[in-house]
Amino acid sequence: MEMYVIPGWRRSIVISEAESAEDIVKSFSEMPGFGLMDFELYPLADFEESLKYGIEALKRAEQQFPGPAAPK
Repeated sequence: MEMYVIPGWRRSIVISEAESAEDIVKSFSEMPGFGLMDFELYPLADFEESLKYGIEALKRAEQQFPGPAAPK
């Protein structure tokens, strides 16, 4: 788990890995002062993995909808 403070704001950012959002909420609920905090959860995806899936999807689309034939 990584925690960062946002200077000038009364906020912090926590980056953590978990199997599900429910696991994150469970972890937070065990912290002192949980009932006094507001928090938002944002799922993050690995950029390289996402890019790989995007490229694979584009290749499949290209096979389904080929462009015009290349001039000879």
